[in-house]
Amino acid sequence: MVYSALDNVKTGLLILDRDLRAVYSNPALHGLFRSWSPDQIRSQKPRYVELLLSANSAAAIDLEDYVARRLSWVKSGEQAPMDLRMADGSVQRCQLAVLPNGGRMLIYSDVTDIIRNAAELERLATTDGMTGLFNRRHFLALAECEWKRARRYDRSVSLAILDIDFFKAINDEFGHDVGDSVIVHLTDLVSRTKRDTDLLARIGGEEFALLLPETTLSAASTVAERIRHEVATRPFDKAPHSVAATVSIGVAASTDTMAGFTDLMKAADDALYDAKRSGRNRVALRPGL
Repeated sequence: MVYSALDNVKTGLLILDRDLRAVYSNPALHGLFRSWSPDQIRSQKPRYVELLLSANSAAAIDLEDYVARRLSWVKSGEQAPMDLRMADGSVQRCQLAVLPNGGRMLIYSDVTDIIRNAAELERLATTDGMTGLFNRRHFLALAECEWKRARRYDRSVSLAILDIDFFKAINDEFGHDVGDSVIVHLTDLVSRTKRDTDLLARIGGEEFALLLPETTLSAASTVAERIRHEVATRPFDKAPHSVAATVSIGVAASTDTMAGFTDLMKAADDALYDAKRSGRNRVALRPGL
């Protein structure tokens, strides 16, 4: 009678006895354990590990590691749910209940939409909508972590701050849509020119930050000059507009006297001011405070 009622439940259910043999599964679970129908499970009472092996054909995971982790989880009776990512990209969340007789009830539900929505919310919270780069808040959090790592291992870290020269004039002459396109164009140029290990973010309207881990001031200057040259020689060109933009770049490197990442950022800001004051379209350096 109880099993008949459970047959109509929309979430997948699996009941194991105290020896971890399956004694019941409902039809909703059949899509996960494809080799075992509910009738076969009830009649043959397979061991839980056998079901795991059959489920692996549908799951995008390493078999040995998967089986070991799932068995350990079920035996422990741990209440925290466990997620399983399937080969088709969906995510099944399994929750565990310990039964009075020592058995286990596993409840499976599709949480794909929940996971995707959470991932999308995180993306929106950490990235700039126009360029897809990290936003200022997330960049500062990542930079703070890198600063602490560099301090712990006594490594150099450098920071470059880039600003598009005369950007207001570009907006005034060509309009904000073209101005936005210039920002996206510059993002593409810098992303392709920087090193893979460098972290690029948009931290203001026309201002960008580039964190260069384990990089001296001299090496950071070389990267910055390469970026400056790339931007200066590759104008935004999309009919009917052709916009030649340049950037000023301030570069600073960590020093022993700096108390934190804020000091490094101030030094890079000061260097950017030097570049602007010296005529723009150039790289200026500050070793630090």
